[in-house]
Amino acid sequence: MTDLEFNQLQEEFLMAEKELGTETFTRHFRKVFGIPCLDFVNSIVINLPEPCYANCEYCIDTYLRKNSIDNTSFLEICEKVLQEFPNAKSVAITGGSLNSVDFNHLLTLIKAYLPNSYINWNTNGVGINEDYLNGISKINHVNLHRNSMNEDENERIFRATRQILSLSKAKELMGDKLCLRVTIDKTFDIDEYSKVEIPLYLNRLLPGTKETDEVFNNTLKKLNISDNVDQRRRNVYLNANYQGVPVRICMGDKLATHVPNRRPTYLNVAIVHRSGIVCGSWFEDDKVIYMPNAQLENAVETDKDISKRLLLSRKVN
Repeated sequence: MTDLEFNQLQEEFLMAEKELGTETFTRHFRKVFGIPCLDFVNSIVINLPEPCYANCEYCIDTYLRKNSIDNTSFLEICEKVLQEFPNAKSVAITGGSLNSVDFNHLLTLIKAYLPNSYINWNTNGVGINEDYLNGISKINHVNLHRNSMNEDENERIFRATRQILSLSKAKELMGDKLCLRVTIDKTFDIDEYSKVEIPLYLNRLLPGTKETDEVFNNTLKKLNISDNVDQRRRNVYLNANYQGVPVRICMGDKLATHVPNRRPTYLNVAIVHRSGIVCGSWFEDDKVIYMPNAQLENAVETDKDISKRLLLSRKVN
């Protein structure tokens, strides 16, 4: 690392200390995979490497599908990440997909390293059957992604190349762990979804349009929103009820931006991408903390060098 890069890094941390205060800064400053960061990670996201088998027109994850590694290597990286963040409180599994044998093994790993973590699985339901029950037994809840309550319309929008899990079969496999995950678009009607009396997890469409924002705001007006608000550093989750159905609403991280080659000065989440790259961002070149079979250029300094050159009298854990 050049002197100019160290000076820039030093400035970032000094600004962060000023923003957070010395006590908070000291509590969160440590090296993650050898990289100095402010570790605010409570959640680990695991983006499964096998295909999702769907082709939704609105998908924002298309470019990541091209960069998957083999399952064995992926699971080894997941284990490294679980070891690196022993204080993580939740694990979100998304994707992508994973065959039942590797999926069940992944859940065993999560429970071995983070036995008290809250685990949720976001899935479109492609290919899921009884072979997944061992893994499902270790999960707190399953967010089944739906585009419509009508089975034919749901399959049409997914444009999947494999069988989509029906709602009746999902109820059978997942029981009271089942939630319906729905993105609020211009056609969303909460009355239609509430009829099945399954808890709802609602996402705000970002970037939205005037129409989708109007539907989102009108939906909020219908809900009985509680004071139990889950505030993250960059996001807000509301908890509500609609006609006896529990509803959780992701308000959306409007502050999130893609900054290529940005350092993970603030690390708010650890995302294991299908490629095996681990970042604090949904973009594989932003806030990178681990790359398979490669040593990151910014991880070559010793603890002593970093403390000295950053002019921070901190103990790096």
